[in-house]
This record gives sequence, structure tokens and C-alpha cells, in this order.
Amino acid sequence: MTVLRCSGLTKSFGATAVLRGVNLELAAGTVSALTGDNGSGKSTLLRVLGTAMRPDAGELHVAGVDARRLAMQARAKLGYVGHDSMLDGVLTMRENLRFFAGLYGVKDADAAVSAMIDRLQSNAFADAPLSELSRGQEQAAAIGRALIHRPALLLLDEPSTGLDADSQARLAQLMQDEARQGTCVLFSTHDNALLPVAQKTYRLSGGRL
Repeated sequence: MTVLRCSGLTKSFGATAVLRGVNLELAAGTVSALTGDNGSGKSTLLRVLGTAMRPDAGELHVAGVDARRLAMQARAKLGYVGHDSMLDGVLTMRENLRFFAGLYGVKDADAAVSAMIDRLQSNAFADAPLSELSRGQEQAAAIGRALIHRPALLLLDEPSTGLDADSQARLAQLMQDEARQGTCVLFSTHDNALLPVAQKTYRLSGGRL
């Protein structure tokens, strides 16, 4: 089943064209990597796919939803982790996840949050303020936020940045586990060590894949 389908996506900032007609189709249960030089537009593309930024033109569908017309509905079907965790630094990981579970209308939210913390091996720091966590711990919390509502599409922008080898290995395993459960995973990276996780690798150059 196709989870992500886009065609002719364009995005410019002033006179600078960053995306020049991007076409992409990804299926459920797959892991794909997005590569490209610094400044090639990888983050811009993921933000557009995640409905955090509107394209100038083109079509975008997420799990059958027209994401350009119905962005809120599309967001209910995707999880996005960018360079900012989008979490409250005063709250704990558990409190942050409980807040987002409520926003998404997750049933039995407390149990879902506890299960997610267990899955991410985060019990040791789940009740500490987010501002006190390490980079890897904060990344775990951000991934938990993105997965708490069981999205059909998971978008990860440079998720291995700043992680140690053990954390990178856990990240790779999580992406593979998500794919086995039917999630479509797309991650951007400059780290070749993470590429073997992907079944397909796409390179963004000159605004095109």
C-alpha cells in the first residue's frame, strides 16, 4: 500500500529554488534514506512532506489524505522528528508524551505512554525534566512523541546526529521494527553507517531526487 506519494513538489525562498519538481512514492513497511550535500534541501523536503511547510506547487498525499488541502488530517497519520524536539523543556518525557497522546486522542493514553517509554528503554530518565536530558535521551523523547499515535508515516531529519554508537544501533533497530509493523519510514542522513538500514536510498541534488 502506498503511504507517501508526492509529485511536482516545488519550494523556493525568494529567488532561490530549493525543490524543483520532487516526485516520490513510498510504500508501507519500508525504510528509505534521503541523502544529499549540506544545503541540498533535505530538511526542506522533509518539512514539506511533514506538512510543517507548504510547497509552492505540486501534489502531496499521506496515507490517502490530500495533505495540501487537509493538512490537519494528514498530520494525524504521520510522525515527524526534526532538529527541534518540539517538546517542553520544563516537563518530563512522560509528561510530554502524555500531552501529545491527549492531542492525538490516543485511547488509554497513560498505558500507551508507559509502553512507549519501555520500548525506548527510557525508564531511567522518563521522569526528569527534558532540559536535563542528554542529546540521545532527548532524541528518544522526540521519537516517542512522533510514534505515540501509531502513525502510518515516520519522517526523521538527521536522527543520528550527536548520538553515540549504542544510541545509533537502537535507532536503527527501531526503524526496522517500525517497518516490520507496517510503518513507512523515511530518514535523512549524512552518516553512511546508517544507510544499510534503508531498502532504498534517494539523493537530493539540484532540487530533484
